[in-house]
Parts: sequence; C-alpha cells; structure tokens
Amino acid sequence: MNIFQMITLEGWTDMMYIVREAIRGLYFDVFFLSCVVMGSFVILNLMIAVQASYLDQAFDEEDNRIKEQQVKIELKRRLKME
Repeated sequence: MNIFQMITLEGWTDMMYIVREAIRGLYFDVFFLSCVVMGSFVILNLMIAVQASYLDQAFDEEDNRIKEQQVKIELKRRLKME
C-alpha cells in the first residue's frame, strides 16, 4: 500500500521523512525517488496507454457495427424498390 501511495504521488514525502528520521541516513531517499520516477512516469503512463488502446478498439467496433447496420438498411431499401 505504501508503494502505491508513492506511485500516486499522494503523501510520499511524509513517508520519506519518517523513514529518514528512523534510519538516520539518506540512503532511502534514492529508493523513494526511484519509486516515484518509475511508478508515476512509467507505470502509470503504461496503464494509460493500455486504457487508450482498449478505448480505440471499442470505438472501432462501434464504427463497424454502425456500418453493418447501414448496409442492412440499404439492402432492405433496395429490396423494397424492386
């Protein structure tokens, strides 16, 4: 849960300061900063890319469904004229 909190950039600095005071060193600052950089800017962007690709796929399916309906309507119209 703490790593998710760091990835979402919600209160991660408070955690970093608590760990820094408990350990009395700056070693974990690198860990926290790498979690923020890797998590926020890479993993969340990958999640957004996956969401966008599924959204594009859904739009394409909807367009294909509309085109199929238009073809059926046109066929019915032609059959009525004959």
